Amino acid sequence: MIESGIFDVAPAMSVTDGGFYDLKLLKTTAYASLYFAVKRGKRFLIKTTKDNCQRHATLLRREYELSIDCDHPHIVHVYTYEENLPVGEGIVMEYIEGRTLREYLTERPSLSERRRIVNELLSALGYLHKRGIIHNDIKPENILITHADNTLKLIDFGLADSDAEYAMTRLGCTAKYASPELLKRSEELDARSDIYSVGLIIREIMGRGYGCMVRRCTRRDPAKRYQSIEALQRAIHWRRGRWKVLVGMACVVIMLLPTLLYMTSKVEQDAEVAQRDITLERLDSTMKHIAETALDSVRSAPYLEFAAMHVATMWDEFATLHGEVLAEIDDPVQRSIYTTRYDELSLHYGAQIRVALDSLQSVDSVEDSDMRNYYVSLIVQHLPYTPYKGE
Repeated sequence: MIESGIFDVAPAMSVTDGGFYDLKLLKTTAYASLYFAVKRGKRFLIKTTKDNCQRHATLLRREYELSIDCDHPHIVHVYTYEENLPVGEGIVMEYIEGRTLREYLTERPSLSERRRIVNELLSALGYLHKRGIIHNDIKPENILITHADNTLKLIDFGLADSDAEYAMTRLGCTAKYASPELLKRSEELDARSDIYSVGLIIREIMGRGYGCMVRRCTRRDPAKRYQSIEALQRAIHWRRGRWKVLVGMACVVIMLLPTLLYMTSKVEQDAEVAQRDITLERLDSTMKHIAETALDSVRSAPYLEFAAMHVATMWDEFATLHGEVLAEIDDPVQRSIYTTRYDELSLHYGAQIRVALDSLQSVDSVEDSDMRNYYVSLIVQHLPYTPYKGE
């Protein structure tokens, strides 16, 4: 919600019912009106019915009952429900100075910022679902990003309900973001309906970056989606794991195989010249030691994912070495020679690692579900391989 210039006008000090003054109509929705108000110098948002009809009053009261006990940094805070307001009965809640998610995305936030927004949205929804509340209207207009620190705030519980049947009988959700079962008023409406909507939101925030997860979130059959927000959060955490990056690097190595063969040959031809340079000698010997240690660990690993942890350590050590040596070289020509050599050796050892990884199976191949879940838990926590011993 973007603040307009009218807020620059000094508020009138004439107190009205409930102690609120300087009321200004901000927005009117299908069943409610939103007002800006001030009380004792503090800004508030008042949500009241659009026309004071009984149906809308019931929805408003139910929204208050659902949201009053919610206390989460990424959910709009509700204070009270008052009947003696200048605009009739309504909910008094936190006033958020911000803009909608859609408006925020036009500002082209960085990848890290967009990832943070996704995490904050999932945190808010996970909190609601644990309390048995389904939001039922997840859309960019109900997601605000504050001006102060770009923090996400989930708003509008007008359609939220812990009682699915009640939500269906008073449905007014936004069709573009609604799940198939929500639109059909299915009797099996649950938290997976919100997950469908979240998938669409993640696609708008991240583009194609989370394509596989978005497709799973938006399956027509709820049973084929993530079954909880926690499961979706684990999938995102898994995606960002280093082994995924390594698999991608392995694909690049395959595509560049002809170049690798040429560059490997060039490494051998230049070995005699490199030995005369102390810096290159250090690079050769250190990278060789790091790579041989990683290869031994990979070859002894029982599954691909555990092997990938060792490979990730190798790339970290390579990068540390690269940075330390570059910091010691002032001559641009020598820096160029060193960087070229580093790239050649990285590709050379990367090709060897790729061959070793090809011989390993994934944890997904483990047929025993208990054993597979045990290994997955180790991988998610970045713990080394420990044989499964059962109960």
